[in-house]
Amino acid sequence: MSVQWRKGLAIVEGCALVALGLVFLNSSHLLVSGVAGWALIIEHWIPLSFGGLFFLLNCPFFVLSWLTLGRSFTFKSLAAIAFVSLLSDALMASIALQATPQWLAALIAGGLIGAGLTWIMRHGASLGGVNIVAVWAEHRYDLQAGQTLFAADCLVALVGAWVFNGWELLWSLMGFVVLSWVVGRYHKRDQLRRVEAEECESSRVELGVR
Repeated sequence: MSVQWRKGLAIVEGCALVALGLVFLNSSHLLVSGVAGWALIIEHWIPLSFGGLFFLLNCPFFVLSWLTLGRSFTFKSLAAIAFVSLLSDALMASIALQATPQWLAALIAGGLIGAGLTWIMRHGASLGGVNIVAVWAEHRYDLQAGQTLFAADCLVALVGAWVFNGWELLWSLMGFVVLSWVVGRYHKRDQLRRVEAEECESSRVELGVR
């Protein structure tokens, strides 16, 4: 299997973990981090599906991605967002997890989404929005991605107070902590640079073989 196929498959696997985590959060009426959290909030006021809102809200962030992180990163991120949007809508329509206690759903979702995001970023992509900002801040200001994500999540929680009760916000914040801890523990600052270097090396090897 070629390097590009392995990376593509890894991004798909990461997207699947994120989509499953979103199902736990949505079924338990909990907030999710980043742009997905904004989508869940706005969904209470605008008659659009979560997947549709998630995709639309991410569009402006691709200007930053294109200008600062490159064409390859942007296209892979766009494909990842489209896949998560479609898969999360499909899973939410077919799986019901309301019986899961909210605190447990927050822990499971935080772990799943954190692991999925780490896997996606490790292979040179993101899920747009705050993820793009976090990767850009790592490259530009050497800020740890988990810290950037957690700061953005706190803002989402403040706005979410309009449509979520106190316990829901508390469990959501616990999920945010787990998510940012997983990303901070497993995502290394030089991962994207390493992926780009591997892609260049792979291209040189293929050209040499030919």
